[in-house]
Amino acid sequence: MKILIAGMGAIGSMLAGYLVEKNDVFCVGRRWHINKIEEQGYLLLKILFKSTEKKVILKHLATSLSKFSNHNFDCIFICVKAYDLENILREIIANRINSECFVFFQNGLGIEDIARRILGDMNIIRALTNNGANIPEPGVVIHAGLGETFVGGVFGEKKDFYAKLVVDILMKAGLPAKFVSDITPCSYMKILINATINPLTALLRIRNKGVAEIPWIKPIVKALCNEISKIAERQGVKLEEPEKIVFEIAKKTGDNISSMLQDILKEKKTEIDFINGAIVRLGEKIGIKTPINETIYYLIKAIENSQPHKV
Repeated sequence: MKILIAGMGAIGSMLAGYLVEKNDVFCVGRRWHINKIEEQGYLLLKILFKSTEKKVILKHLATSLSKFSNHNFDCIFICVKAYDLENILREIIANRINSECFVFFQNGLGIEDIARRILGDMNIIRALTNNGANIPEPGVVIHAGLGETFVGGVFGEKKDFYAKLVVDILMKAGLPAKFVSDITPCSYMKILINATINPLTALLRIRNKGVAEIPWIKPIVKALCNEISKIAERQGVKLEEPEKIVFEIAKKTGDNISSMLQDILKEKKTEIDFINGAIVRLGEKIGIKTPINETIYYLIKAIENSQPHKV
């Protein structure tokens, strides 16, 4: 399969490291990362849960989508942050890069709406992954925790066909994946994790296991889960024992550094607008109050904008 990975952050780099063995993989990423991969001649993939590492040869690398103008791909994996989604889709269109299948790996709610507004009737697929990955330095990606990826078609005539195709691609690469006919319940399960573990680890600058082990955090998790569960239920999704799920995931991914904490440590923008921010906006729309999510949202936004005021 000819696959374009648009966005070589942690998840994009991890996917490239696995997919390249059985597919023709094209990668577009930031200059600081791509240049290092080209300089050393490989992407170093460290698989912590297997205590192994391998040097992955990537033949098609670019820092701009223009390098792949007029190319046709079997699938395009969109792995940029949610706030960069609109820009990269418009760049793909401007460079006449074609595919019938667009796969979105972003965290948060509202991703498919942005995609459809720009892509129209294209086959739009959501891939919600529970793999833990991070980039400790340029040219290196760490696969810290193996998790299942749930894949579902959202829009398009052949959405289910392509969703199943993506599952097959991931499974053949050694990444557990499962097709789901309705991605909505999985989306709310994912937002439950992202809206609790991510911002709390970012605010406290702790690894995931701290969410389960620090007793003072538990009442906050309970309050966040309560608000998210009410909104999910209004959308027809019942979240069973949400607090238990959050604490189990926090333990299971204990040593992982959440993506939001990675962003905060690098003084980068986070995806909070698409996570707790999206919960707040949806709550306002359907008449459900979300004061704890709102507080978390404002605190993360304050950290994002605190650089000029640090002592």
